[in-house]
Amino acid sequence: MIEKHDENDVYDDYRLLSIEVDTLAKLRISQVIDTDSGEVTHLPYLSPSKLQSRIKNTYIIVAPDGRVVYPQSLYLVSKLSGEGKIQDTKSMAKGLLAFTRYLDSTHYPQVDDDGNDIPPQYLTYKTLTKHEEEGAPWQFAEHLLANCRSRNEATGDEAYSLNSARSYMGAVIGFYKWMQRHGYLKNDDKHVLTHFTEVKVNVGGTNQHDMLAHTKSGAKRGYEISNIMKMFPKVDKTPAHQKLKPMTLEHKELFSQHIHTLPKAASLILRLCEEAGLRIDEATHFPARDIGDKDFSGLDVVPLTITHTKGSKQRTIEIPIALYEELEQFKECSQRQKNLTRRKDLINSKEELDTTEYLFLSNKGRPYTENTLEAHFSKLRLRIRAIEPDWHYRIHDLRSTYATHWLWCESKERQVAYEYLMDELASLMGHESTATTEKYIKFMNKFDEQLRVAKSKNNKINKGC
Repeated sequence: MIEKHDENDVYDDYRLLSIEVDTLAKLRISQVIDTDSGEVTHLPYLSPSKLQSRIKNTYIIVAPDGRVVYPQSLYLVSKLSGEGKIQDTKSMAKGLLAFTRYLDSTHYPQVDDDGNDIPPQYLTYKTLTKHEEEGAPWQFAEHLLANCRSRNEATGDEAYSLNSARSYMGAVIGFYKWMQRHGYLKNDDKHVLTHFTEVKVNVGGTNQHDMLAHTKSGAKRGYEISNIMKMFPKVDKTPAHQKLKPMTLEHKELFSQHIHTLPKAASLILRLCEEAGLRIDEATHFPARDIGDKDFSGLDVVPLTITHTKGSKQRTIEIPIALYEELEQFKECSQRQKNLTRRKDLINSKEELDTTEYLFLSNKGRPYTENTLEAHFSKLRLRIRAIEPDWHYRIHDLRSTYATHWLWCESKERQVAYEYLMDELASLMGHESTATTEKYIKFMNKFDEQLRVAKSKNNKINKGC
């Protein structure tokens, strides 16, 4: 098992660590004989397969103090081979990470909506009773639903999509089935994960031209559905524009005030998402080639071309001049030069095949990972929420903040409707179709409508006074 660290940061939360696993490695026993006493010692060791095709990528969960979290990490590794193996464990890993963080949160006092103290529950993955509603999986499901942004009755501070919530819960149920199957947890009437119902569905269509088709029974396939998964709606009917959660102007100001408390590279990457609308993967792979090659001091925004995009489609973005000048300074800083040297060594030794010169490099000479940025953003969120408890955003909200703020400013400056700006915004955001951009237009139209209603009410109240 080979760890792939991206940098030597200290984390204050559980996180995912990308690793490589040799799925055909064998456990061997070596024999050592003491020449003086004749005592024989047997030592176990892992013999690698030396087959590159058997090296698979997965994730493990690491605690704030650096410990590997078991058995969650063991389960993620186990999914690389054998029956039920999968190619990509990232979604499963994110689900188990959310579950691990939830369990940890129950070890601290909480405060309900009325300000009443809730004592710690001290839940662990072993928390199962004869009542499924008392178990850790069921309570995690309730946590997901309380924080699902598609549900009107949601009261939590997180912002899970319905698809993510269902996926995370499915990963946790699979994890528990694995633990019970392999004896890590008891599977009896006193340790109930959840109750399952077997459902049978027809497979294969019937011939619509056969007059006797209604008399013929096709093959049926059975599958299990759990009481926990029944809690989650099957379809997210929430309109796309209602899922957006851009920062308010006040919260945007708090972001600007505190973003500089993060390491410089992380700060600049997150600002590229918020001020230029980049996806997080686009920002971590931001090219260094065009930074500092021309004098843009006379411009308000600097047009730059990026190629590491969704669908690998080249596009031109606009970076505010103040941010661009900071990128110029960062490109020449001493720490980046050290990291650049490490990257050149990796390329020369053929350990790194991607020869692109990226602006942001970790201490290992590689681009920052999404997990690293998530950890930094988590620190930022905790810091701001100590001041403003309602500041509960995620990284992807930075991009919607850029889009809605851009529409607002351009609409006011040009005195045009939002619809007039749709094609231009689609180009800046890298959307293949304006159908994707339309959600931002609908969001802003709804926002303006709410402002008009609020203004009308205020006018009536003032006249009544």
